[in-house]
Amino acid sequence: MKRLMRVSNNTSLVLCSISIAGLIFTNTFYILLKDMIISMRDVESFMNRFSIPVAVVYIIFGFFHLTAILTLVLELKFFKRDNFLRAFLIFTGIVSLLMLFGDFTLLSDISKEYVFGLPGEFNILFFSQVLHLVFYILMAVLLISSRKSAWKKSEEIVLKDDSIFINAQYIGILSGISGLALVTIFSALYLKVYDLPVWAIKAGIVISSLMAVIPYILIAFYWFIIKLREKTGEWYDEKQYQDITRSSLVAIVMSIIFLLIVFIIQYIFGNFELLNFIWFPLYFFFILLLFSSITLFFNKRKLG
Repeated sequence: MKRLMRVSNNTSLVLCSISIAGLIFTNTFYILLKDMIISMRDVESFMNRFSIPVAVVYIIFGFFHLTAILTLVLELKFFKRDNFLRAFLIFTGIVSLLMLFGDFTLLSDISKEYVFGLPGEFNILFFSQVLHLVFYILMAVLLISSRKSAWKKSEEIVLKDDSIFINAQYIGILSGISGLALVTIFSALYLKVYDLPVWAIKAGIVISSLMAVIPYILIAFYWFIIKLREKTGEWYDEKQYQDITRSSLVAIVMSIIFLLIVFIIQYIFGNFELLNFIWFPLYFFFILLLFSSITLFFNKRKLG
């Protein structure tokens, strides 16, 4: 296990260094592309000249994300104490990996729309680059810091699968906050900022909601796969079972209150079309955030 972690850590660290340099290259390309579109120069030949180098760099990005996520999963099994940075990197790493595919879609749209002026997709593209940068830098910090700990004796096991259990709650909180924030942003764009068509808002909410929840689904699936080797009654220890039971009770009560509020709003504002397709994402991410937060609160309070 320790040898596999050493290989995975070293590989991820090398690819991380290359990816940071590659990110500087791709962002330079995007800035120059934006400048050429504004000045109405030969954009097509410029994109053709750099399309292959950019594609190669993105392939390296993809390999780095995969090795980094593998390293994080191995660390979940090796280090038995929870670590918020590790959970945050699992969340941002998966989202960043998904955004790599989004970058290609945005570049494709930009290549088709630049003849009509500066495409608005540049704003989303540069936001995506910030997310990549945050992941790369924090991943480098974790890789360097965990090298010293990994070569030492493994940390003491505190509770049965407590590391994965608590990190799952961290990721649930991050997914809940991200989902609520993204749905709120799209709703604000629809109501106040841009006169966007309803189909565009619906597509944006669906895609962003999926990106926010996929990290939680994957960590839950990973936990489920590990538990398949055990009997159902042994999936939680007594403390974890108590935490989940109390959190579930609070979540059920709050879900009824939430749905009552939605019903009242729909009853009073019958023509509030936006609520018809944002209520479920808001409900889902609110309950996910509430459940994960309360479970983590009870867990930490007991440990304290």
